[in-house]
Order: sequence, then C-alpha cells, then structure tokens
Amino acid sequence: MGYTHDPIKGRMPVRSLPEGTALVLEGGGTRGFYSAGVFEAFMDAGIMFPYIIGVSAGAANALSYISGQPGRNRQIVEHYVADRRYVSRRNLLRYRSLFGMDFVFHEIPEKHLFWDWEMFERQDIRFLTGALDCQTGRTVWFEKGDITPRLEAVMASCSIPLLSPVVRYKGYDLLDGGVADPIPIEKSVADGNSFHVVVLTRNKGYRKEASSHRRLFNLIFRKYPKVAEAMMNRHEVYTRQQALCERLEKEGKAMIIRPLRPLKIGRSESDAGKLLALYDEGHEEGAAVAGRL
Repeated sequence: MGYTHDPIKGRMPVRSLPEGTALVLEGGGTRGFYSAGVFEAFMDAGIMFPYIIGVSAGAANALSYISGQPGRNRQIVEHYVADRRYVSRRNLLRYRSLFGMDFVFHEIPEKHLFWDWEMFERQDIRFLTGALDCQTGRTVWFEKGDITPRLEAVMASCSIPLLSPVVRYKGYDLLDGGVADPIPIEKSVADGNSFHVVVLTRNKGYRKEASSHRRLFNLIFRKYPKVAEAMMNRHEVYTRQQALCERLEKEGKAMIIRPLRPLKIGRSESDAGKLLALYDEGHEEGAAVAGRL
C-alpha cells in the first residue's frame, strides 16, 4: 500500500524499565499532543514502560510510542489536525462527532501515515485503555490483546459524551474513558505498580469545576442514566485522582509530568502552530525526566 508520507518504521526500545513501573496517561483531546511530545523524549532515550494505562487521547497518542515510531505524532499535528476532517463542527453536523473518528483512526494510519501494527504487537508490555460502560457508568478496561488494527477500543475511549456517538464493541455500549477515570492512577495502583510516571495535560493547580448541566445530561442520556450520573460526578473523581497522584509524588512513588507554561489550549484546538509548541514543550519536559528513569 502506498502512503502519503514516507513510512516511519517502528523500532524496539533500547531499555525496558523495571517491572512495577507504570506510565499513567490523562486524555484531553488535542491537548494530548503535549503527552505525545513527552513520548517523543522517551523514544529518544530508548526507554519503554512495562505497563502503560491511558484514556482518551492519552491512549490514542501512546500507540505511536508503543510501536516505536518517532516523529509520527508530530507529523499528525503538522499535516492533519488543521484538516476539517480531523476536528470540526462540520464533523459534528455530518457524523455526530466533533472528531472525525474514521479519518483519525482509519484513513490516517491506513493511507497517510503508516502505523506499525506489527511492531505494536511485538512489544512485550501491558497496555490498557479504558472506556465508559454506558450501562453501568464504570470503566471497562481493554488489554493490548483486545486492540485490533481497526482500533475500536481506543476509538471508544476517545468518544466524548455529547460530541460523539456511542461505540458498540465486545457487547458494550461505550463512551469516553476519561469520564469515570480521567487520570487512571487508581487502576495502576490496584494492579500492583510501585512507581508511576503520570503525564497530565493541565497545569499544576488546575481544578475541575462541577457541571451545571444535570438536566441536559438526564435528557440526552435518558437511555443511559449512569452516563449522566458519571458526568455529574466527574469533577469529584478528577479531584480525588489528582490528589492521589500528588500524594504519591510526595511519597516518592510517582513523578508527575505536566505543562509548566500557562495552558491556553482547549480539547478541540486545531491550530497546528499552537499544538506544535505544546508538543515541543512536552518533548522538552519529557527529556528532563527521561534521564532520571
């Protein structure tokens, strides 16, 4: 198959970090390209985590890291994020999704920017991506072996309530994994990891506000009342998970990487210049940490 850009072949890492070391990834839409810059620094250093857990954009951007393709996520920003097929109100009107899921998860990796599925498969790591089970309001965790080249599990994890349709996969009705587990640190701890590198996409001191849209959520999700409930409780979960990350860092059991410069980018930002600057900041701050791992 021919690609628009020269394929970047995946490569194996030089060094795997010790068992019990986890990489924990927040989502955040296109703010997640900060995390992609961090992954670029990890690839520069040749390091791989034995355990990676992410939701939404965190999981999506980790795919190129796991497949060992340096520069691939940057090319997505340079060439495709400003394309209306990637993120736009037009998508919302045409496909009921702000992000063009077919364009992002199928057309780009299959026609434009080769994604090395075989190298992804070869990596001997545990990779989990979470999606919200609309029936229970809880997170369903999909393992690396559940992820197919069609990327249904990751696509479900990126499906923002109100801005994306429900994804049906493996018998579940699924939405954004960042609703019930915005920072999946609790799952990482429960799985027995002893040290956590947490990549956040918000500045230090950020506090998520409670939503005032209860009636709207109840109306839109009348078929899925647990989704409405999870949406209303999201700020409490975020605050709890954020506090756990910060407590673990104080105890020497975690390291938090997050934007140091004031962040003025929303989850649907499509300005390539702004996103490249954010990517480069992540690369810079990731490099400062990679040398200490």
